[in-house]
Amino acid sequence: AALIITIWECDRKSCNDVVCANGTNCYQGPCYCPDGYEGAHCLTESYIKYQNMGNFTYENCNGATPFNTNLVSINHSGGNANELIITGLMGGYCSSVTAFIRTDTNNEGNIIEINEQYCGGSSVYGQGTYDKANNRVTFQLYYNFSGQTFQCTTVVQ
Repeated sequence: AALIITIWECDRKSCNDVVCANGTNCYQGPCYCPDGYEGAHCLTESYIKYQNMGNFTYENCNGATPFNTNLVSINHSGGNANELIITGLMGGYCSSVTAFIRTDTNNEGNIIEINEQYCGGSSVYGQGTYDKANNRVTFQLYYNFSGQTFQCTTVVQ
């Protein structure tokens, strides 16, 4: 019993003097950030790293609809810290979609989730992953066109 209490006290002490921002708590040392925030103390807004991205680099859509190269831009919506507006996906087929930054297990906002929404007369949904080393996002998108579902990979940097 003394060993368990000692271990518990060590874990509890590891959060002494740790201040977590944005309503988060410390558990055994690190802060666990809510979606849209990252860093040791959850002070950095994740959307900042997505600003200034916007050069379309690669798009491979497996389907009947060829998409022309288009400028894709990612911007903060101005609302919630984890909310983004993405324009120009799939050759501009989607004028804009709303996406949400999700904080990953490394306490970084490296996942972008696009819930199903309608654009260009059809629906689109998918997920993107931020690659810090190359400063780019790779999206795996699924879209419905003429009653069929297709997959599309888009890389933005």
